Amino acid sequence: MQNLSRFDMRAVASLLVAAALFWAVSSQLYYWIVDALSLERGYDEAPFLFAAYYLAWACFAAFWFREPLFRKLDARQASYKAAIMLPMMMVLGVYVTVVLPMLPEVSVDLAPQNPPEFMFASAWYYLPKSADILFQQVLIAAMIFAMARQNIKLRYIALAMAVLFGGYHLTLGFDGFTTLYVARFTLSATVFGFFVPYLYLKARYGFQWAYGMHWSFYAVDATITHFVLGGAAVSA
Repeated sequence: MQNLSRFDMRAVASLLVAAALFWAVSSQLYYWIVDALSLERGYDEAPFLFAAYYLAWACFAAFWFREPLFRKLDARQASYKAAIMLPMMMVLGVYVTVVLPMLPEVSVDLAPQNPPEFMFASAWYYLPKSADILFQQVLIAAMIFAMARQNIKLRYIALAMAVLFGGYHLTLGFDGFTTLYVARFTLSATVFGFFVPYLYLKARYGFQWAYGMHWSFYAVDATITHFVLGGAAVSA
């Protein structure tokens, strides 16, 4: 196995801990705001507030981790890569505003007792979710690039991200979600975490591919959910 000096290990560990703190604090503060405003579904009921909230976190994280993120990227390149996101975001936006509302409505009778927020969400849900995913990808990119700069082999980075990203989703169990829901998201996050370093470090537009795949999971999962749990609504 690859050897790292103590200094290198300390540098990597410090960044991973910082990224975990960003993730944990942002999540806890989100729930605090939801409770303070007496919201049942934060994203759906206050989409602009939480879109701005996660955009602020994404900007803060990008600034904090600017060294590993933008070391080899000038302002012109950054603007160009950001512009490439626009067509993809338009396609995703059309999907949730046009296609999803046409699918069978999720039945309250078939839904679990503590359903995830997206299960009964409108298209507005995906506005803050898009910002949330952006924030997550900034943290993921920072961790991957930081480990790569320490000359850690790609397969080890992939294993580390699989454990970290998959393990984080195990915390969904503390929110009272069903075992099937937690297992589905954890397994998907683990697989995604394993492959995402290859996108960032090998693909030409790694961030765009990673963001698109991350976002698309929610669209696909919501589509399947509408068909599987919409049976009662259709037959009624």
